[in-house]
Amino acid sequence: MGPDERERLFERAREASTRQDTWAEADRLWVRVIDAYRQAVRGSGRVSRRDQQQLARALWRRGMLLSARGRAADGMAPGGEAVALFERVHDAVAAEGGDVAAPARDEALAELITALVDLAEVAFAAGQPVTRLELVERAVAVGLLTVASPPSAGPRTREAMGTAYHNQAVALLHRSVTRPASDDSVREAALAASRACELRQGLLDPLRPLSLWEMANTYGVYAQCLALIRDFDRAAMVLGLGNRLVELLGPAGAQPAQALRVAAEMVARERSASGVTASRRWGWRRR
Repeated sequence: MGPDERERLFERAREASTRQDTWAEADRLWVRVIDAYRQAVRGSGRVSRRDQQQLARALWRRGMLLSARGRAADGMAPGGEAVALFERVHDAVAAEGGDVAAPARDEALAELITALVDLAEVAFAAGQPVTRLELVERAVAVGLLTVASPPSAGPRTREAMGTAYHNQAVALLHRSVTRPASDDSVREAALAASRACELRQGLLDPLRPLSLWEMANTYGVYAQCLALIRDFDRAAMVLGLGNRLVELLGPAGAQPAQALRVAAEMVARERSASGVTASRRWGWRRR
C-alpha cells in the first residue's frame, strides 16, 4: 500500500470514529490502518517519521475507540504501544535540537503527553485507578523535564499540559474520596488544578468555544479542591468565574455547569462544618 492510500485509509477510519453508529466499521478500519503502517515502518531502509507518527496515532485512536465501545481493557495494549512510539518520535525530534516551542518539537511533545493522559483514562475505565494516576503523573513529568515552565511552552504543549494537570487533579480527588488520604493528597489536587487553570486561562479564545468549556470544567474541579482544603474565599471567586463562562456557553456548558454545582454544594457543606479559611498561592515547581 502506497503513502497516499495509507493516508486516505487513515482519514476514513478517523471519520468513522466520529459517529457512534459507525464505531464498529471504524474499529475494522483502524486494524487495517495499523497493519498498513506497520508494514511501512518495517522496511530495511530509512523509516519515514511521518509513517511512525501515523502508526502511533492509529494505535492511540484505536485504544480510545475500544474504550469508548466498552472494551477498555483491550484498549490498553494499543494505547501503550502508541505511547512507546510517540516517545521514540519525540526523542528523535528533540535530538535534532532547536527551540522546544518550535512547531516540530511542540507537536512531538504534545502528542506524547496527550497519549499518556488518554491512556490513563483508558486505564481508569478498565478499573485501574492506580495505573491512571501513575500515567497522568508521568505525563506531567515528561512535560516538566522538557519545558521547565509550561506557560512558556508551545501552544500544543500548553494545551496538553493543561489537560494533564486537570486530569491529575481529578485523579487525586477521586483517590481522596474513595480512599481517604492525608490533607497533602487534597492539596496536591488543588495544586494541579491551579496549574491547569493558569495554562487554560492563557489559551482562552472566544472564537474557540472548546477553550471556554475546558476552562469552566477546570474551574469546577479547582473549586471542589478548594472546598476540601477550606479555602472558601478563593473557591467563591473560582465559582464566579466558572459560572460566567457557563453562561456564555449556554446549553453546551451543561457538563461544566454540573461540576460547578457539585463544587458549590461542597463549599456550602464544608463551610458549615468548619469556620476555618485558608489562603494559598501555588507556584510552579519541578516534580
